[in-house]
Amino acid sequence: MTQAIATHEEHAVQTGVVLIPLNKLKKSPDNVRKTPHTKAEIEALAASIHAKGILQNLVVAPEFLESGAASGFYFVTIGEGRRQAQLLRVKRKQIADSEPVRCVIDTGNDAREISLDENVTRSAMSVMDEVEAFAGLVDGGMSVDVVSRRFGCTVRLVEQRLALARLSPKIRSAYRKGDINLDVARAFAINDDHAAQDRVFRQFAKPITHAASVRNALTAGRIPAHDRLARFVGAEAYEAAGGHLVRDLFEVDIVFFDDGELLQRIASERLDKMREALTAEGWGWVETLTGHGQVEGCAGERLHPTQRKLKAAEKKEIGQLEAKVEALDAKLEDAEEDNPLWTERDEAEAKLDALREATLLFDAKLMAHAGAAVAIDRDGRPVITKGLIKRGELKTIAKLRKADEARTGTRSGTSNSADEAEETSAGPRFTKALTERLTEARTRGLRANLAANPTVALGLLVYTLMRQSADRSSVPGVGIEARAIGFDDDDAMEKARISYAEKADEDELAFFAACIDQPTEKLLGMLAVFVAETIDLTHGGVSFDDKRRQRMGDALAAALDLDMTRHWEADEDFWSSAPKALAVAALETSPAIAGLGEQERAGMIAAFQKMKKAELARTAAQTLKGAGWLPDLLITPSREGAFAVTAAGANAIAESQAA
Repeated sequence: MTQAIATHEEHAVQTGVVLIPLNKLKKSPDNVRKTPHTKAEIEALAASIHAKGILQNLVVAPEFLESGAASGFYFVTIGEGRRQAQLLRVKRKQIADSEPVRCVIDTGNDAREISLDENVTRSAMSVMDEVEAFAGLVDGGMSVDVVSRRFGCTVRLVEQRLALARLSPKIRSAYRKGDINLDVARAFAINDDHAAQDRVFRQFAKPITHAASVRNALTAGRIPAHDRLARFVGAEAYEAAGGHLVRDLFEVDIVFFDDGELLQRIASERLDKMREALTAEGWGWVETLTGHGQVEGCAGERLHPTQRKLKAAEKKEIGQLEAKVEALDAKLEDAEEDNPLWTERDEAEAKLDALREATLLFDAKLMAHAGAAVAIDRDGRPVITKGLIKRGELKTIAKLRKADEARTGTRSGTSNSADEAEETSAGPRFTKALTERLTEARTRGLRANLAANPTVALGLLVYTLMRQSADRSSVPGVGIEARAIGFDDDDAMEKARISYAEKADEDELAFFAACIDQPTEKLLGMLAVFVAETIDLTHGGVSFDDKRRQRMGDALAAALDLDMTRHWEADEDFWSSAPKALAVAALETSPAIAGLGEQERAGMIAAFQKMKKAELARTAAQTLKGAGWLPDLLITPSREGAFAVTAAGANAIAESQAA
């Protein structure tokens, strides 16, 4: 029989099940659970109690004063979480602080012992029993929203439990037997088709422990949301066209486009609109590429635009946008990828690019004999390349150019110069600080190679002096004015100077005499060292001048046949600063991963994507060590006129050497 306790005098304390006001209950100092309940746990208990009341009595012990008299308060030995949940309900004004709480007074057992017993000698309910019980509530007519409120959990958690309850009987039985773990059971829930679940279950050796392999097998034929075409179309447009998205209830980042044909159709329609817009500009032909291919039959030469004179308002707006982008880059130097300022920077840069492009004009007569291509990069962004020329049109364009030059006395038409080619974006963005670090490393490599190559140094010297003499223009990144640029390779330069000029400490005329007495070969060697000392192609990859420096670096690296793997390797510090997407992409193409089977490789890639940045950085540094991986900024392009060895050619060479 439940009794109400009102007052307590002397040593008289009632026992059995009693009702005690909430404000008379205290946390027991003998409670062995020192780790507090989480806020979510207390909120869930409060919701459950609000819906169903307290289903399990609290166990309490009376508090005694030093005099030996009962204080009227009780310590909660078992049920502290329920006490805190009731206090939360008081705070929410659902009950009064004097709300009676059903308790059992225990004075016969040691409070610390029964507190330990409560937390140790109990077994959690089986996950599968729990999810089937939740499913029973919903099958009985209770909505998902009501279940979530009555049990103090999120709607998503209820939906996850229901998804597990919908697994085939064979999969649920396998979980109970230990043939699959909980992660694998969740992976099976990606597809509600019991026949498909059972078929995949039979394919794997038992026990099954690799969830990604199961998920890949059950989503074969579907397009992952990170696919370039899926990113290009976007989930919103796909769903608006009637497409169905398959979302993993347990992994928020795993989403699939169910209808590949619909996705392809939407992408084609969008590309067709872009093709129509380019055709309207006057291009003779336009091709669209949705895969990794390239336009066939194109010459190395390209049509390039000329820039019209900027209006005052355009100059002002471009200057403001450039300043804004530069200011944002300074703020984003050490920012994470999810920083909202990246979006603001992208918008400003897109507007700046659009303004600049609007000032570029192609020759309408030449456009009719040239074309454009629209491709989709790995991030789903459309990349438009204009001015492509098919080999069969080269003669026609040459005649038109010649006629135009004769009429106007100016040059126009085509170029294969990288300085005039349109720029495309590829891969994840580097911060300004990381770009500076990479290009600084490349500068060291360029200086070292240039110092050992007198022919290129002499050519660079002549080229620079010619530019300065002809149009008073400078060469980006080259400070040939007998002005050395300090770098951390100064010791190497100093050794070279000493080895070449033993009389450097004598007066300047004696040193001059010593120089002219040297053989030409030695003078060329000295020249190479001193020219190399003027090179600094470090940049932040932000301004137009930075891009000129990068192109100059590419040209110089190609002339020197620079191999940056001899000067730099991606370490853990680099991967910690680089975007996660770049690390995942690099790991995806690494020999260690590329050699795996398709399912295992897909599982590894999915695991990389889930890693924290620090863990991914360590993994990338270890996996790619010695693999010769380089970011695009450090890759040396093929020199014009040079032969490039393809992958097939490299294999053929390796086979012939092995033979």
